Amino acid sequence: MRYFPLQPDLFKENRGRFVAAMEARSIAIFVSNDEMPSNADAHYPFRQNSDLFWLSGIWQEDSMVILFPDHPDPRYREVLVLVRPIELKEKWDGRRLRAEEGRQISGHMGGCDWQSAAGMDTYGR
Repeated sequence: MRYFPLQPDLFKENRGRFVAAMEARSIAIFVSNDEMPSNADAHYPFRQNSDLFWLSGIWQEDSMVILFPDHPDPRYREVLVLVRPIELKEKWDGRRLRAEEGRQISGHMGGCDWQSAAGMDTYGR
């Protein structure tokens, strides 16, 4: 465990403070850090983008937080994008967060989408 579980309200408050400082009709996109290879078949320990963690509490590569407070559809004002779990890949790289787990950790962000290799699919709403 990297840290003790934090209260999801902390991340809600952080997003609220950030959104309050945004200009009208603007969007903010935060992407996770990449896994950095140390050689052809190994990676350095993963280190999350501090801004993304501060806003969502998510510690997983291939993640995004999108904040668009003026979007007409409330589902798209706060969106968490996670990589779609693939069972075979999880055997090698470890378990990935499911949509509901991401919602719980982040303090129930409005949308939780899956990112797939073929592009953006929207499941799990």
